[in-house]
Amino acid sequence: MKEEDVISSVIETVFGVREPSFEVSGDEYNRKISFEGISEKNGEERKGQFFLHTSLSTCPVCAKRLGNYYEAIIQLRGEKGERLDFVLKHLLQAIEEAPSKEVFLTKMDRIKEGYDLLLSDKQYARAIARKALEHFGGTYKETSHLVGMKKGSELYRITVSIRIPNFQKLDVISVDKELYLVVSIKSDIVTLISFKTKSREKKKLQDLEGYSVYKTGESIKEADVLYRQGDTAYILDPFDFKEKAVIDSEGRERLRVIRVEEEIFVVPQN
Repeated sequence: MKEEDVISSVIETVFGVREPSFEVSGDEYNRKISFEGISEKNGEERKGQFFLHTSLSTCPVCAKRLGNYYEAIIQLRGEKGERLDFVLKHLLQAIEEAPSKEVFLTKMDRIKEGYDLLLSDKQYARAIARKALEHFGGTYKETSHLVGMKKGSELYRITVSIRIPNFQKLDVISVDKELYLVVSIKSDIVTLISFKTKSREKKKLQDLEGYSVYKTGESIKEADVLYRQGDTAYILDPFDFKEKAVIDSEGRERLRVIRVEEEIFVVPQN
């Protein structure tokens, strides 16, 4: 608040004077206020004086910011590229929109392996890291270490390490020379459809070592069904505009398809 607003508020609420005018004397820390105005009780003119003492202090949150305080390190890891940067943007937005002023980003470092984010609140660090994994998939690891004592209690900092895969839902990946469609990623569990066997499989991220992204979800196109014979749908191939037969048991009039090694496959709705 501005000083004149503070003074007017004191005159009106403490002394019960409306429409006040005042004069200020003294130094910046000790003010003498002489005022006059109309009494709210009887409408008569009223004059008076009071002293306003000002002391400077730093709020607890500002003190933490100035002292580079942090309780947690979020280590964001993964293959460098747009996907990792998008996850970083998601985390930074979550910190910016934190419901408490106690939550703030102390420092961010870009390193060879990814990013390190120093955060003021370890509970919030855990929450946004797990939320990111629910959305993007990945692995979570947490460690803690003792940094001191306060009023007889041990103080710990935590390090939360999250590793984000370089693929996402509807990408086609190659694992051990076999191609799979990524149906979903939930934490460290990936649901895949094998283009070879047409079966669904669930694998852990650590079981997909050495994978490569064969095609991204942007390669998927939509195709109209011309007619059907049982589970066979005849479509106009959006890649070469020729009539093609594909297997589809869901009976939709419009299909999502992808070309893999010269063959057209239907992408499941869910």
